[in-house]
Amino acid sequence: IYAPHLDTGDYVIVINAEKIYVTGRKLDQKTYYRHSGYPGGLKSITLREQLKKHPTRVIRSAVWGMLPHN
Repeated sequence: IYAPHLDTGDYVIVINAEKIYVTGRKLDQKTYYRHSGYPGGLKSITLREQLKKHPTRVIRSAVWGMLPHN
């Protein structure tokens, strides 16, 4: 039985996140941004660099972007 206010403990384990396939020029054109909170602290990283350093963050940010923001 589903109840939205209950945490059922479901989770997903992602394996082979570094083997995703993207079309076009997204590897070099898609950019992820983060900010440290300090003036001039905006950092950017391309999809290609993100897949090399932290491939699971690519999947996490894609799924996070699909969830409702309420």
